[in-house]
Amino acid sequence: MLQTDTIPKIEPNIRVGIILPEDKISRIEVEIPADENYTLRSESINNIFKKGPFVFQQEEKKIYCEGMGIDTTWKISATQASPIKPAGGIKVSGVPAGRGFHWQKFIDVYLPGNLEISVQDGHLLLINELPLERYLNCVATAEMSARCPAAFLEAQTIAARSWMLANVEQKHLRRYGFDVCNDDCCQRYQGTGNLTAPSIQAAANTRGQVLLFQDRICDSRYSKSCGGMSERFSTIWGGQDHDYLQIRPDSDPAVAGAINELDSEQKVIDWINHTPLSFCSSSTIPEKELKKYLGNVDEEGKYFRWQVVYSQQEMCSLLNVKLNLKAKSILDFVPLQRGGSGRIIRLQVKYIDASGKVSTTIVQRDVQIRRALHQGFLFSSCIYFSSKKSKDNIPVQFTIHGAGWGHGVGLCQIGALGMALRGYQTKEIVKHYYSGSRLTTIYK
Repeated sequence: MLQTDTIPKIEPNIRVGIILPEDKISRIEVEIPADENYTLRSESINNIFKKGPFVFQQEEKKIYCEGMGIDTTWKISATQASPIKPAGGIKVSGVPAGRGFHWQKFIDVYLPGNLEISVQDGHLLLINELPLERYLNCVATAEMSARCPAAFLEAQTIAARSWMLANVEQKHLRRYGFDVCNDDCCQRYQGTGNLTAPSIQAAANTRGQVLLFQDRICDSRYSKSCGGMSERFSTIWGGQDHDYLQIRPDSDPAVAGAINELDSEQKVIDWINHTPLSFCSSSTIPEKELKKYLGNVDEEGKYFRWQVVYSQQEMCSLLNVKLNLKAKSILDFVPLQRGGSGRIIRLQVKYIDASGKVSTTIVQRDVQIRRALHQGFLFSSCIYFSSKKSKDNIPVQFTIHGAGWGHGVGLCQIGALGMALRGYQTKEIVKHYYSGSRLTTIYK
């Protein structure tokens, strides 16, 4: 497994969690490709050569492999490495994509490398072990489409490699024995099914390249759309800021204008109500053209500017569940603190409680605000509220006006796409989003 604060001199192997204990899956079906050779092994069964499909069924703390036997752990290994190719590798059916988000789906994936199936915390765990560069071949075309320009795919791959090797977040229990999961909470990895020959070449063009700042690999966060203004690290996650992850307009300096931070409510409202000349804006990439560049699990919709409308009953019911308010009605939302991109980090909710008194509660941090204001997960916390009120001055409808999708720190994927479509080169793109970083090759 990867180590934090370590710069590898040769390409490392990594372990990716594909099906996790939290998925509560008890049955996994895999299919071995007919044109490749694999071995199936367990603790008591070794070197079985057989073409799939195989079905692995959990039976308490053990796993029954249909037609083969029962054991605690099963491993499927390639007898020799084959060149990576579209839809190459072991097919696994019913893999979660978008865990915990409103766009969650179950998809079939083709995984290069080796598989390990075990039982952890009472449920199945499937891990894919493979060389880092093979993994990275598949990240850019899961995060976005293989139809994106090469400069975007290269920039996305560099960001994904740097984030992976910085190895800072470690969102999953280390005892599970994998480095990252396959999904949005880490970074998307959906196997080889989305690959094309040009996307494979784009990844190969960046082999071993990472972003460094003061001789450390950059913690190169990224999100779908910054909404026109990137956010600083501490606004979203707290802790120490990084010089290469700062607030800046997502546009060419020549047209960025005078706004460097959205530091007042009126600036935020004006910002959201207009379409600035940003790389990620609909003036650069019209919304109707965006879908062909998005990942295959992304929803078609408005990513730069959007609105969500709730009735009083819908908003009250939502917040009673999400915040345990026991409110009779919601009165108002008051942003108490924002980051420089307009993202709210302290939000006051005013409401009438069960006894009829006016009460307030405060929601803190981007992720908690976004969870509270949507059945799934609100697209961004760069928002302002408007309402329609009845004669008794109680709102009957709330509208959330928003900008961007995601946390807005680091590389803006739709903005990087906009830069690539405008002819910017890979190095220019990563320098724009990770200002002051140095692009270097750490292994061949």
